[in-house]
Amino acid sequence: MPAGQEQIKVLIAVGNNILAEGLRRITSEDQQINAVVLGAGGKTIKPDLLLFDSNLNLSALQDKYPEAKLILIDTGLKNHEIAFLLVNYKLRGIISPDASLELFHKAVRVVNQGEIWIDQKHLKSLLQRNGVLTEHEEINRLSDQDKTIVQLISRGCKNREIGEKLCLSEHTIKAHVSRIYKRLNVSNRAQLASLAKGYFTNMH
Repeated sequence: MPAGQEQIKVLIAVGNNILAEGLRRITSEDQQINAVVLGAGGKTIKPDLLLFDSNLNLSALQDKYPEAKLILIDTGLKNHEIAFLLVNYKLRGIISPDASLELFHKAVRVVNQGEIWIDQKHLKSLLQRNGVLTEHEEINRLSDQDKTIVQLISRGCKNREIGEKLCLSEHTIKAHVSRIYKRLNVSNRAQLASLAKGYFTNMH
């Protein structure tokens, strides 16, 4: 690394360990970058950039690393899911797994410099905010009890904890959650939490 240049600290937070390690090695090919996988070997850094995928709780990561610029590694999200993340989490970059190594390194540097990196494949997601609004309308149509469940999930509560708060069995909560997933067209708690954050924030 040239003298006088500060290292770019990158934290890789993706659910797939093999993908995470691959990203670390690719990112570390640039001598100016110090890349660390979240939870690996007990290493901790205060990241400039946070590379993440949809398998982790983005709200919790953002709370823990509020200064980090967010770059989404798109592992197959639907357009409306990407649009929601763009609108509600102020992503600074979106990178496809099929991007060339040259473009990958360029994207990391561009975002670190304060610019935004979105490839042509994802630009159309910016034009689909109506899909996000439609999903917010779907949350609005949920019963008060279901809205409470969604809000508790967005706070990181497990089914058992939600059941205790609502005086319902864990099995009953699981059934409610499964139905809510289908209603809101999401497939995991992280996506539901992301959707809920935008909805409940806009209510205030």
